Amino acid sequence: MSLEMRYDAEDDVLMIWLARGKTLDHAEHVGSMILHLTEQGEPILLEVLNARDFVADLVRTAMTPAEAAA
Repeated sequence: MSLEMRYDAEDDVLMIWLARGKTLDHAEHVGSMILHLTEQGEPILLEVLNARDFVADLVRTAMTPAEAAA
């Protein structure tokens, strides 16, 4: 699987394509993420809303020593 990503700075959205050439059937919105799926439930596109905050939190968590995170 080849991932393709694009960041839209104006809307602060990170788009991560998980599959190309598939037909979108529906999307599920949970928190700051929207997952677009095929009719069979195969993920096509993940949109991360408020991407700046998401990436900052991700980096902060990854940089925290394991014993401090527990």
